[in-house]
Amino acid sequence: MKKKLFAIIVLVLLLTQPAFAHHLWIEKEGDIFKVLWGHPPETNPYEPEKLKEAKAFDSKGKKVPLARKNEKDAMYLSSKSDVSMIVVSFEGGYLVTTPDGKKRLAKREAEKSGLQIIDSVYSTQYAKGLFVCSESTAKPSGLQFEIVPLKNPCKAKPNEMLPLRIYFDGKPLEGAIVETGNHAEAGRTDKDGNFSIKVSEKSMQIILAKYRIPTKDNPDADFLSYTTVLSWVMK
Repeated sequence: MKKKLFAIIVLVLLLTQPAFAHHLWIEKEGDIFKVLWGHPPETNPYEPEKLKEAKAFDSKGKKVPLARKNEKDAMYLSSKSDVSMIVVSFEGGYLVTTPDGKKRLAKREAEKSGLQIIDSVYSTQYAKGLFVCSESTAKPSGLQFEIVPLKNPCKAKPNEMLPLRIYFDGKPLEGAIVETGNHAEAGRTDKDGNFSIKVSEKSMQIILAKYRIPTKDNPDADFLSYTTVLSWVMK
């Protein structure tokens, strides 16, 4: 009976995980670019030192200088150049899912604590914010995992289908899960890494993609978990 109950709990938690997953996105406020974490529009504090890389590009795709300021629970970016796009990478670290929720622990630590483990991962996240759409928008920026719009997203209309290509390690990725900003699964990429998603009517557009790779001989996590986010504002 206990095993059956635990199996039910496992199934419920795995089915409902996406609704509670936090992610990065980037917003512009005046001359400042804020790297945010949470569920838009709700934001939550995070450790800015986990943001390992931040790069900015102009409308021609040229890298431009970017100043970084770590606050207590967030990171702010600024540049004296015209910024078309900003990309960031974030090391989320180890995470286990238990019947009592998620814990930021490695699998070995969780096991030593006597926790029942449903899922164990090492997570890495990426985010790309578009602020001026240009030809460079439709090209990969160099992130390990990223969403590239194949059509100018800034000119997309509400409820229009936007074609995307998702890359991992510089190559189109088949089978990546694509989600809307509220973490509702929209589908998976085809063999060429392509997927089309409906643009929402909200001003802030957020699209997510997720991908997992089983680890080999890693006692601290069963999977490497990757999330990447594309955001822009409909004008």
